[in-house]
Amino acid sequence: VSTLLLAGCQSTGQDGKPLTSAEIMQKRDATLKMSKTGLDALIKQKPDVQKEIDQAAGYAVFTTTNVNILLLVVARGEGVLFDKRRKDPIFMQALKTGEGLGAGYQDQYQVAIFKTPSAIDQFLLTSIDGKRGGIDVDANFSAGSGGTIRSFNPEITFYTVGLSGYDLQANYGGTLYLVDQQLNDPALLNSLPKKK
Repeated sequence: VSTLLLAGCQSTGQDGKPLTSAEIMQKRDATLKMSKTGLDALIKQKPDVQKEIDQAAGYAVFTTTNVNILLLVVARGEGVLFDKRRKDPIFMQALKTGEGLGAGYQDQYQVAIFKTPSAIDQFLLTSIDGKRGGIDVDANFSAGSGGTIRSFNPEITFYTVGLSGYDLQANYGGTLYLVDQQLNDPALLNSLPKKK
């Protein structure tokens, strides 16, 4: 299941072909608007998050759809990472699979706050199938919106904000975050951290 979902995680048009320049611009704009909406929703529920972001090295906002089918949890989405060292945002994709208890469907935002520049670099360094991306294996218990996901990396804090549906679940899985190879400019892709 992970392999099939990963194959479809990179940006393509409705016909499966690479995006045109106009489609890339449109998708960038939509992703940036989504990130503002998601962050605003979280800050409305938890105002202290604004101070965390002000003090952080950067943050990322993703929108995902969770689907719990018996003991399998699957989520996919897109997002953008804002690194305070960079002028341009980094557009990304997200994919999660894991084992969980419960069944349901929930759209949600996920906000990651990076406390240090090295946390951002570590997040971007992980490479899967030749594509840069970050993995954060998380363990979480969430009920509806406003949940906090406990990250194994103490320099990264994750929050979730529900968009629709109500999903009470306890699940253990991993989320794969990939740098979008089409939405980002080649110069930005070349400037990302590389394994030595």
